[in-house]
Amino acid sequence: MERLKVKVMKPIFRPEVSESFVLYPYRIYHLRLFYKRLGMKDRVFDYYAYIDLYRLGAERGDNFIDLEEWEVDERNVMEPLVTEDEARMKAFESAITWGNSRVVSWWLPRIEVVREELAYKVFWVYEENGKKLIMDSLDGKSYELRGQGKCKGFPCR
Repeated sequence: MERLKVKVMKPIFRPEVSESFVLYPYRIYHLRLFYKRLGMKDRVFDYYAYIDLYRLGAERGDNFIDLEEWEVDERNVMEPLVTEDEARMKAFESAITWGNSRVVSWWLPRIEVVREELAYKVFWVYEENGKKLIMDSLDGKSYELRGQGKCKGFPCR
């Protein structure tokens, strides 16, 4: 199997003993929004978007998360289902929605991409009390892996 160099979101939590891990794809953006306003001072906001490249979800962050470079087996890396262009549009949409709730302007903001990275969130796979579990490395929550290979009666991707 081929080894890949990838950037991962620096893990905060880890089980005592982990068998393996899965790397879940995200595209992270630091965007700067420039709002023009009539008769008032223009406004500038920084926005951090975390775009889930599997489900096309968007989360807002407080800053750009620390990244580490890992060399991993390609089997541990989930392939993104969302293209780079789709992710960027989702980040812009999320930023505009957030920004428009904070400022009154006749115009959409001009958006500058300050930084953009493809990075992966680590999910640890481990066993505890005879159960197979998966742990989110950023919030420490664990979930039981049940019905492997089936998703509500349908084959999983």
